[in-house]
Amino acid sequence: MLDFDRVQSALEGLGANLDAAEAHGTLCALLLGNAAMPIWLGHTLDELPEASDVLAAERLGVLEELYTLTRAQLDDEDMSLEILLPDEADDFGMRLLALANWCQGFLYGFGVNGAAAEEALDAQARECLSDLLEISKLSHDEEASDDAELQFAEIVEHVRVITLMLNELLRPHGAATALH
Repeated sequence: MLDFDRVQSALEGLGANLDAAEAHGTLCALLLGNAAMPIWLGHTLDELPEASDVLAAERLGVLEELYTLTRAQLDDEDMSLEILLPDEADDFGMRLLALANWCQGFLYGFGVNGAAAEEALDAQARECLSDLLEISKLSHDEEASDDAELQFAEIVEHVRVITLMLNELLRPHGAATALH
């Protein structure tokens, strides 16, 4: 996975008003609807930079790399998806906030996919979306401890599994590769 700080820096340099975690959550959900990169960028950036802006092109390259890597991870049958979050060395509260933002981004992206995606959900998938909604409300003032770190890791894994399950439900592997 790309480095969180690198993606965050690219987004900030492009004037995005969301962080790297939220942008990645949105991307993952939009990919469930087979969204192309310009669609994701339209939901991530207020406006696209001028084509002649070399620095902006470099920053867009980081986002393109994230798009390509995330799509490949979702298409890969080995379930290699990684959730883009700050490094373990970063402040625990910052990582909690990023996880909440990731879930908010995912729920936003899922909503953008429209009624067809929602209609395809079974009861278990709806419960999973409800879980993401609850995780999106996490408080970021939790104190770091061994127990809190363990719970955080379990929640991140739960979010990852939910994303993969929804991906399989909405984009079975045979259909996903046929659209490329």
